[in-house]
Amino acid sequence: MNPSLRTTTPSSDDSAPPPATVPVRSALAPGAAAAGLEPERRTGHCQCGDIAYEVLGTPDDPHLCSCRHETRISGGPAVLWVGFRRDGLAWTGPGGEPTWYATWPTLRRGFCPRCGTHLVSVADDSDMIMVTGFSLDDRSGTDPVGHSFREEAAPWMTIILADDPLAPRPASP
Repeated sequence: MNPSLRTTTPSSDDSAPPPATVPVRSALAPGAAAAGLEPERRTGHCQCGDIAYEVLGTPDDPHLCSCRHETRISGGPAVLWVGFRRDGLAWTGPGGEPTWYATWPTLRRGFCPRCGTHLVSVADDSDMIMVTGFSLDDRSGTDPVGHSFREEAAPWMTIILADDPLAPRPASP
């Protein structure tokens, strides 16, 4: 993130706990670059199309989050986040980078200043960037495998998670 970007900070009454950290997995299989494989390329954009992006790599750690920040930002009971390597992100739309808002001292959210669409979240010390799953044009492989702050989810919300592709599997009989 460009340090010269102006960010805003949350009001003092927004005392939600910091977002949970999740394990980071590689966006490209080990040895893939050496084998000459091109990383997967995906695109996404805001509602009005002014802020658009491209990400490289395999979707990583798709998960729902129901923390107070997410429910307030989205107006919904959860946000679907999908991780990609930060160095594989490029802003491609006419609006350039989104406007950044600090929801925690080390966490920034990017949104379109024209239509308000919430697009990305990035922790200052992370090599990953999280994009909102429904801003992606191609959502294949982004079924959520986890749910952060599940205890804060709306009590009427039923959640069925996808199998984690990296979870240990029983041996075949």
